[in-house]
Amino acid sequence: MDDKNEGRREQIWVRACQLPTANMTPLKSIGFIGGNQGNLLYQFSTHRALVRDDVDVRTISYNKFAKGPVEQRAEMINAGCDRLVLPLSSSFRLQNLKNLNLWADLVERLTVPVTVVGIGAQLSLEEVRAGSFRPGRVTGIKASDAEIATHEAAARRFVTAVLDRSESIGVRGEISKGYLQHLGFPADRIDVIGCPSLFMWGPDFRMPERPVSLSRRSRLSLSFDHRIASTADLLDRTITEYAKSRVYMQETIGIRMTITGEETRAEWPGDPRFPVKTTHRAYRQHRLEYLPTAWSWIRHMKGYDFAYGPRLHGTVAATLAGTPAHLLVHDSRTIEVAQHHHLPHTLIEDLGPDDTAARIAAGQDYSAFNAAYAENFERFTAFLARNSLRSAYEAPGDALAAFDASLEPAASAEPVLSDKTPTVPVRRRLRLAAQALRGQLR
Repeated sequence: MDDKNEGRREQIWVRACQLPTANMTPLKSIGFIGGNQGNLLYQFSTHRALVRDDVDVRTISYNKFAKGPVEQRAEMINAGCDRLVLPLSSSFRLQNLKNLNLWADLVERLTVPVTVVGIGAQLSLEEVRAGSFRPGRVTGIKASDAEIATHEAAARRFVTAVLDRSESIGVRGEISKGYLQHLGFPADRIDVIGCPSLFMWGPDFRMPERPVSLSRRSRLSLSFDHRIASTADLLDRTITEYAKSRVYMQETIGIRMTITGEETRAEWPGDPRFPVKTTHRAYRQHRLEYLPTAWSWIRHMKGYDFAYGPRLHGTVAATLAGTPAHLLVHDSRTIEVAQHHHLPHTLIEDLGPDDTAARIAAGQDYSAFNAAYAENFERFTAFLARNSLRSAYEAPGDALAAFDASLEPAASAEPVLSDKTPTVPVRRRLRLAAQALRGQLR
């Protein structure tokens, strides 16, 4: 420990969209999820894993990390913390080129250790099978050779800056490790640790190994992605067959529609069976939902019998709640995490026209997940230790207990259902009407 740390606890800063204890109104909260609420799960799990009695773990927000003159941000971080931890997701994707360069600009100026936790590549399944490493988009649009070269240069620059300040980099799976080796980084500096979100509850977490049998009265949570057209029919039939099914909204634009009733995709030309407009029956039947905190999302998922869809963190939220969940795999991100953690999953291309939620649920098996959990968790904590980060789970203390207790208000947040909560203009009209009525009664 250097002179600036003498006489005080080590200061660890974790980059995150919001404070773990944040408990904002639903509308305000969507400005602090980084575009997708799934981000909170791996960020908060990483934060929780570091909460110990002998350190101070704090959040550095997206804005403080990325906004303003880079020299000032670097000075703030170098002066304020002893270690910077960056929980990341599929950051090696084409759309993230600007951020990779911005992050490299900052990290290259840092003098404190920098640890990247859970970063990954985004490739199509075709690229995975071909053994090539050309990042693509969920929509299937291909990149040119020039775009690939520019993206690889940015990724290489960022990873080089990180490895100059750490022992290793933690990636989500073997595919992402292969991607970094393709960029020229040595295998012994790349640790495969999976997605940190699945280690939220520590070393003893296990999923119930019980058969899942659905009835028409079963409660299902659906986490579908409107960009994956081949899942539209299955989603539509599930909504029809299970009256108690709901679609969980993770992305900002869909959440905003659910909360306010605004038509946020008025010109969207995609399959109308996806609930992306207020005219969709699921919207009108109050079957789109959103929980304003990560902790309330997890707690709410305990009330479901089964969850499935192609969104990774929709699957993770249900799993952390102990609810059987099934991931529909469609790209390198989903397949490498499913394989590393042995999550129940099905390749979307293997789904038949007659497949149903009931058939998918009947095939659930968490025995492999449970059998691999201890070893996977040990890999995760060994990666932290390799980078001089001690795990909270080595000797859970008062700090971890206090952290968990501080989350209770956020965990108790209520869900928002579509077409049930008055929109912003409606609320304003109701308030004015109430004021007028009070005036008449005086």
